[in-house]
Amino acid sequence: MAKVIVTGGSGFLGHHLCKALIAEGHSVKNVDLKPNPDVETVIADICDSQKMLEVITDADTVFHLAALIEAGESVKFPQRFVDVNISGTVSVLEAMRQNGVKNFIFSSSAAVYGEPLHTPIKEDDRTLPINPYGMTKLAMEALVSSYVASYQMTGVGLRYFNLYGPEEHHEPESHAIPRFIHQIETGQEVTVWGSGEHQRDFIYITDVVDAHLQAIALCQNQPEKYHYFNLSTNRPTMVREVITMLEELLGKKANIHNFPNRPGDPLVLVADSSKATELLGWKAKVAIQEGLQKTVEYFRSLS
Repeated sequence: MAKVIVTGGSGFLGHHLCKALIAEGHSVKNVDLKPNPDVETVIADICDSQKMLEVITDADTVFHLAALIEAGESVKFPQRFVDVNISGTVSVLEAMRQNGVKNFIFSSSAAVYGEPLHTPIKEDDRTLPINPYGMTKLAMEALVSSYVASYQMTGVGLRYFNLYGPEEHHEPESHAIPRFIHQIETGQEVTVWGSGEHQRDFIYITDVVDAHLQAIALCQNQPEKYHYFNLSTNRPTMVREVITMLEELLGKKANIHNFPNRPGDPLVLVADSSKATELLGWKAKVAIQEGLQKTVEYFRSLS
């Protein structure tokens, strides 16, 4: 069993990942600005390089999830995203290098691709981000790749597509599925950009957690390399289909308000995840209908 440090382990994915790591018998320490009641948490900022030197030690593997994640916000505040996502990652990697921690598994994003030239997207297709958030994720990948090459570390970049599931809470809520659930449930206008024909690769939280767990074995079996994978279902779902399914699950009609298309919002965003199947032994298991049902049950249990 591994000694694991998770940065950002109090967030949506981090909370699920910490629970799964503990269930598998790993020893887990969380580094976050907020506590996670389920796991030992050090309250610290990844941008504090001195603090990272003290905290990121005596471990086999770091899962680096801590980051700013809102693409729209990155357009307004690019420097903030550079500071947290790029400089914060350097702080973590430097602490690992100086303290002899070798394995780095982290949250990358579909945003590294920008506007795809074709779909489904493969890992070695063009990466040309169209917002500062995507740029920072691509820069994080380049940093990890350079540390792997320079310092004999092992890196795994997991490029998530549209992650969703229970316990997803952002302030303000900008992610589609929790926002749609709240808007339909409370009778508010359901905000849809464009016609609702945009197709997205929605992937359920437990599937993404499973890929992280399997990445531990990959670090042991193929060390001193940088690995990068799409985490996706290979099956796009139209936004309006998601809304129809949620209407059925909630027993309420959606009051849809269509807004103009957002610039840089591809009509189809779907990935090929066969590389993850081949090298990680991973495949998404939870179909959209089942995932939405579990997500709706969770949000209804709060009210």
